[in-house]
Amino acid sequence: MNAVELDSVAVRYSNGALGVLDISFEIKQGQVVALFGPNGAGKTTSVRALSGFMKTERVSITKGSVSLLGKKVTGWEPHRTAHLGLGYIPERRKVFPNLTVRDNLKASGGLPKGKAYNEAVDRALELFPALAERLGEQAGRLSGGQQQMLAIARNVIRSPKVLIIDELTLGLHHSFHAPLFDALRNIAAEGTSVLVVDESTGFALNVADYCYLIVGGRVRDSGPSDKFRGSELLAAGYVEA
Repeated sequence: MNAVELDSVAVRYSNGALGVLDISFEIKQGQVVALFGPNGAGKTTSVRALSGFMKTERVSITKGSVSLLGKKVTGWEPHRTAHLGLGYIPERRKVFPNLTVRDNLKASGGLPKGKAYNEAVDRALELFPALAERLGEQAGRLSGGQQQMLAIARNVIRSPKVLIIDELTLGLHHSFHAPLFDALRNIAAEGTSVLVVDESTGFALNVADYCYLIVGGRVRDSGPSDKFRGSELLAAGYVEA
């Protein structure tokens, strides 16, 4: 059973515009999958079709199906996909800036209780030691990279079966790229399936097991990371046909 399957999905916005035309991809358990493509290709629309957040924005899936952990979730709302085991970090990391780092870690539904919660926090802080030194600070005072770490840590505490991160390193200092991608590899090593969208193709290719290239709302190419590394496929795909 795949952790995620999108089968021939098309998405239409409330103004009538098509977000994606025909998107199919899958993610196996414990696999890191990267989505590449130019701006406007449909990457964010694809991951939002999976997360359920389009339901809150009057955007609809007009064709195809979405499956999560063997269950059809086409058109589900985000609280239902979260309950099933999906963690989602949208573009432009989301934290509560006026809460401390410690309180941000508590501000999430579906958290474990008691000792299990403390153990989950310890695991999350092992991924991001910089956060352990700032538990009492307001999240709004953290750097952009540290806020992204916090957003990931908040999700990791819930032990998601699938974790989606849209634009992992967008706008962040280059020094944060390697530790953030390393964290994704460690998260996947514990059995979580990871879907990442990011413009840092070099880091993504080093971490991802499999990649999909999306152009013009369709999957243009796909394959193991080695297929894309050192080739012109990505460069070619970043130009609209």
